[in-house]
Amino acid sequence: MNYATLSNRQQAYITAIITHAPALGIDIEKTTFSRAELRQVSMTEKGKKWIPNWITHDQSRRVARGMFNIPEVMDAMSVTPGQGHDQDQEMDALTLVEGEPTPEVELVGA
Repeated sequence: MNYATLSNRQQAYITAIITHAPALGIDIEKTTFSRAELRQVSMTEKGKKWIPNWITHDQSRRVARGMFNIPEVMDAMSVTPGQGHDQDQEMDALTLVEGEPTPEVELVGA
């Protein structure tokens, strides 16, 4: 599945993960989430610890005991032209003009 094929309620939970997880110290640059991480998101979003059944009862999402595969989080964060998220604002602001030199880019870890 990808984000676009999810129901509105499923998309809302994926959005809740993306919105609340960073403040809870949960890394969203991954596809596997623990039951404890999802409970934190659920408590923040709805005040209840219950994780949606479409995640917990789907055997294809179960990676290990208490671990669930939710690739839609990464899919929802992918950038398409004209859209983006907070981390890509620098690149959105960069305008390249034909015939002018490409600006210097610092490579991290190089």
